[in-house]
Amino acid sequence: MIQKSYSKFNPEITFTDDTYVIIGSGIGGLCTAVFLAKAGKKVVILEQHYVPGGFTHTFNRKKGLTWDVGVHYVGNMDEDSQLRHIFDYLSDGQLQWDAIGDPYDVAYINGRKFEFVSGLENFRQQFHDYFPEDKGAIDGYIQLLQKAAKKSVFYFIQKMLPGLLKHTLAPILRRVYRPIAKKTTHEVLSSLTKNTELIAALCAQCGNYGLPPQESSFAAHAIVINHFMEGAYYPRGGANRVHETILDHLHTLGVSTYINATVEKILVSERKVQGISINGKKYSCANVISNAGIHNTFQRLLEPKHVPVAYQKLQKIPASTAHLCLYVGLNKDDKSLQLPKHNIWWYADEDIEAVIRRPLTKNALGFAYISFPSAKDSLWNSKHPDTATIQVIGSARYTDFEPYATAPWMNRGETYDAMKSAFKDKALQVLLQQFPHIEDHITHLEVSTPVSTQKFSGYQRGEIYGLSHTPERFKSAALRPKTSIKGLFLTGQDITLVGLGGAMASGILTAATIIKWKMKTQFGQIMK
Repeated sequence: MIQKSYSKFNPEITFTDDTYVIIGSGIGGLCTAVFLAKAGKKVVILEQHYVPGGFTHTFNRKKGLTWDVGVHYVGNMDEDSQLRHIFDYLSDGQLQWDAIGDPYDVAYINGRKFEFVSGLENFRQQFHDYFPEDKGAIDGYIQLLQKAAKKSVFYFIQKMLPGLLKHTLAPILRRVYRPIAKKTTHEVLSSLTKNTELIAALCAQCGNYGLPPQESSFAAHAIVINHFMEGAYYPRGGANRVHETILDHLHTLGVSTYINATVEKILVSERKVQGISINGKKYSCANVISNAGIHNTFQRLLEPKHVPVAYQKLQKIPASTAHLCLYVGLNKDDKSLQLPKHNIWWYADEDIEAVIRRPLTKNALGFAYISFPSAKDSLWNSKHPDTATIQVIGSARYTDFEPYATAPWMNRGETYDAMKSAFKDKALQVLLQQFPHIEDHITHLEVSTPVSTQKFSGYQRGEIYGLSHTPERFKSAALRPKTSIKGLFLTGQDITLVGLGGAMASGILTAATIIKWKMKTQFGQIMK
């Protein structure tokens, strides 16, 4: 049972100097922990929230209603994929997946419908049908995606090169990848076509990396789009099964995970980790792996005098987007209500940047992402009969909610509640435009804001994707597992890329940086 895999923080927690202390139980930290533990390293995981799992956790309300908070779907999880094999390894074969099927995403842009289907050639034909006058541009776009996929390996490899190779080979590998990363998505697509509707349709899934095409690096866009090219999947039993199965595996490997364990400081002396401060108590250790995010690690967990210059420069890269979410509960099942498995990307018009950046004070939403977690999960009806859940996500600016960040949870004041209510009404309006028949079956409505995300994730700007995926991000040579502080390592989406796959990749890179060639043995087991 999952209860045996983690404990509430208590004063008796102990670990030795040679223990690798991981801050944060998101997938990057969990992945790192499995590989280290399998290599014989001592590992402990600390989580500041009262539930583990980072953005893989779920939350419950009355009558068994459950929603995910971050994992809405995952690409490249067919049974023969490398990613699937890795998650099988991390979960000891206990994590299962349900295919969403086709279409897995549907975009509505200014009233026109676009379906995203699995398979590169199916994708090509679908968009040829939508835009018969732009077949050349579509083929050119696909060629760029394929080229980016081949070159992306250089982006990941250069992050774990040691010693002399870090200064010689790594810059060469970054130069190979630079043409893909230095331009925005809009710049690349505009070089292929002037059809603004086609550009908008190809960028309809940009919410997966949190930036409109005018701001995002094409590298981020290409990796995310390639990730879903062969279809999408959902964890069977809910998003929480990702961390539950991995934590159960870690328990068998002797790894303890503590919740309500807030790390205040990483203690450093003479450019070397000396210990860590947890819930007001100091502990000695020589190795810390931060899965708390770049800004948290170097702005909050380290004293300013210990922050290396390379990481001071990273402060110029802003935090990624914040969001609002309406959680909807229903008193009938998905099949009865004819709710889809696919996600919906809804845009009021084709100017994606404008509608995403439209402030909350406007009369209506310009953008919404609608997800159906209960419909995607084949086990839902057996556990939660006669119910269904939906989420409607909209973009938000943290600055609009920042004045309420220090107010008590669940009691932030009338103005804050009014802002939530305004979003609820607008999001519900978009939802009911698509599914008017569900109105009489709604039993629960609840809104989360950027300060909700801040409270539960620890991200200081309420961001969900860490550092923004801008061209500037991809220029940095500092976003790698090993830092210039001896004993301090990084993992998580900030050193690689957004999403479950990106965070998992960071865990592999971090573990490989520490245990080096011992990873070869483990990967041999994965690919059997």
